[in-house]
Amino acid sequence: MLVHGLRWQDAADVLLLTLIFSWAFTWMRRTIAVQMAFGIATLLVASWISSHFGLILTSYLLSAISAVATIVIVVIFQHEIRRGLGRASPVRWLRERHRRKLSVGPTTIVAETAFILAEHRAGALIAIPRCDWVGGFITGGTPVDACLTPALLEAVFTSTSLHDGAVLISNDRLLRAGMVLPLAADTGDPRHGTRHRAALGLATACDALVVCVSEERGTVTLAHDGSLVVVKSATELCTAIERLCAGKPMTTQQSDRPRRARDALAYLTIFASVLAAWSAMALDRSHVVARIVPLEIRGVGAATRFDPPRNPTVAVELRSSRNELDLLAPDAVAAYVDISGSGAGVHSFRVLTNAPAGVDVIGTIPSSVSLQIRSGDRK
Repeated sequence: MLVHGLRWQDAADVLLLTLIFSWAFTWMRRTIAVQMAFGIATLLVASWISSHFGLILTSYLLSAISAVATIVIVVIFQHEIRRGLGRASPVRWLRERHRRKLSVGPTTIVAETAFILAEHRAGALIAIPRCDWVGGFITGGTPVDACLTPALLEAVFTSTSLHDGAVLISNDRLLRAGMVLPLAADTGDPRHGTRHRAALGLATACDALVVCVSEERGTVTLAHDGSLVVVKSATELCTAIERLCAGKPMTTQQSDRPRRARDALAYLTIFASVLAAWSAMALDRSHVVARIVPLEIRGVGAATRFDPPRNPTVAVELRSSRNELDLLAPDAVAAYVDISGSGAGVHSFRVLTNAPAGVDVIGTIPSSVSLQIRSGDRK
């Protein structure tokens, strides 16, 4: 039944929703927002199931919760909604064609200085904005607005006043130092401390790149697009920053198969959920429509005459799935009365109907028709 009624619009509908939900999952998966989204989705599904099976009280309670959930979504996900709308803006698409790209000099300075600090076991956080505005996610800090040099970067992270915060770099300028970045709820590695959480927090909140230097292990990590990647050399870090700022994927030698497998499973689950929701709507036979069809007179003999009915049309109420009703041809439903074997006089005939398989006829308006039957020829 589903395959018979499948239209290209339905396939496009399923594909579009899968892409939207997959995109939303991609930039919400490392935040607590995705857990709340699954919770609200569970309430909505439970409300639909209880309504479908006639659980009146449960359905009423869950429907009320679902109504409140609309406001809750706006309040809880206000940052995600703002970011999502910003990413969907045509202005952003035009800006991405001229994506911010660090020149070779500042990129080399950042990479080489990061590994110098790692050798001296000095912690560091270096934020590099791309297209998203980062001002709404950082707090505090001291304005610097100085030309970026290795000595300046080393001085900032070895000083006693600014070394615990992050610095903001734009092209060849160090704009701000000692900033506080938003913290991610979890990095996925128990060995990570506050610096890694801060780097991942900003990289999750926007599309900025954050170079994190660990003072405990002397490692350099690059946070981008909600993930943390350990880099082994200044050359690798320089190449990664340049590729990401140019809008290209980062190439690493690390095996990322477990994460790719988890992502593939998540995307497959999203597709299956969207397909199941569409199937449930397509198979929902509770939709009712009314069709106006002409009234046919059948069983008329050669010598039978009758006065035309007062109403030449009948309203037929049909119930089926929305998809079946939308695909129903105009002449697929017929309404008629059978006057065969009727003698002369006024008779009341029940209106009969024909409808395709899978479409139920609830009733007709009117349900019966009175006709004046006359026998013999009239001249």
